[in-house]
Amino acid sequence: MNTDKPTINMRVSDQITADQIADICFGMEEEGVPSTVTWQASINPLELAHEASVESRLGVGIGVALSYAVITTEKLPAERPYIAVNLSRDAARNRAIGANAARLVKRIPLLPMN
Repeated sequence: MNTDKPTINMRVSDQITADQIADICFGMEEEGVPSTVTWQASINPLELAHEASVESRLGVGIGVALSYAVITTEKLPAERPYIAVNLSRDAARNRAIGANAARLVKRIPLLPMN
């Protein structure tokens, strides 16, 4: 039996700092969905997101690399993510990235990411 807590997994390139992803994490937390963050040497956000989604008990993953954040599900092919957006210096926009990953899990409408 798997006793791991259900979380959205976020895989992050080791070239990205914790400060750069903090608002994404806050967005998931505000929606009440826990997350797990791991850093890896990869710089491909598509691969990072797909691997994270496959390992998540919730089936949703986020990959962050270069200047992109990618949200996907375990059912989508790696090369066709659900959402791919540029990371922003705007905290509210980055929170929306995390909130939308959580909303995908909760199956409720997504927030605009203008």
